Amino acid sequence: MRVTLKENKTKNDIEVLIEYPEMSETVNRIEHAVKSVDNAVRCFDDDGNICFVHVSDIFYIESVDKQVFIYIKEKVYRAELQLYQYAEKLYSLGFEQISKSCVLNLNTLVSVKPIFNSKMEALLENGEKVLISRNFIPAIKKRLEKML
Repeated sequence: MRVTLKENKTKNDIEVLIEYPEMSETVNRIEHAVKSVDNAVRCFDDDGNICFVHVSDIFYIESVDKQVFIYIKEKVYRAELQLYQYAEKLYSLGFEQISKSCVLNLNTLVSVKPIFNSKMEALLENGEKVLISRNFIPAIKKRLEKML
């Protein structure tokens, strides 16, 4: 893969052109990664202030005690939407539901390993580990195979 950057003072906005010999999952991942840089979700900080977090910065979204939280590298925000809404909204940007209470950004995934009770453990770029419930493993495996 070759990446070319070209400054053009006549442009009013950034344009990304992806040329490829054949459509593949890699092309789809590149497209979604580019789109996620410019997408943001609205959430709330500890003081209740409205914040916007770039989708590409999100590691995972988790529901705890009927509240939904958005986890980025070093901070946690309270979410505005329900977990299933994020799962639907962010699916095309590389997010996948991994349990009843968690949606993971697959772009932050470092490794996956099997653990007890037919579950799996996902290691993320920030060093955190999250559990993948056995009911969600087939969907995760299928999605990860497409990413290779």
